[in-house]
Amino acid sequence: MKTTIVLADDHAIVRRGIKALLEYEPDFHVVAEASDGAAALLLIENHRPHILVTDLSMPNLSGIQLLKIIKEKKLPVRSVVLSTYGDTPYVLDSIEAGAYGYVLKEAGVEHLVTAIREAQSGRRYLSPPLSETIAVN
Repeated sequence: MKTTIVLADDHAIVRRGIKALLEYEPDFHVVAEASDGAAALLLIENHRPHILVTDLSMPNLSGIQLLKIIKEKKLPVRSVVLSTYGDTPYVLDSIEAGAYGYVLKEAGVEHLVTAIREAQSGRRYLSPPLSETIAVN
């Protein structure tokens, strides 16, 4: 069975690139893409993906707001944040809001793939250097 994924990022070129990279993995399938948090929420409710890969900075609903709503609604999706923001407060806020993983956009694709696989298995993942500075329980 393939791991189904919804991508949320306000930049179309970023979504296209992430989708192309993820679909090199034979067990991943990107089922939908959203350019803002509100659209992502609708796609999650309609498609019921295993994984959400989301940016933090998006219109309508930010990534953090989206994560909080997913948590409140108890939607059965595990989230991985893919962001340029590496500051500790962003990471901790994301984890508190329900993210299973946090990957910096400067990291290699292998970190995103690992984060998705770990989230799918119910484990947390932080890409380096975050994992060196933040202890996740």
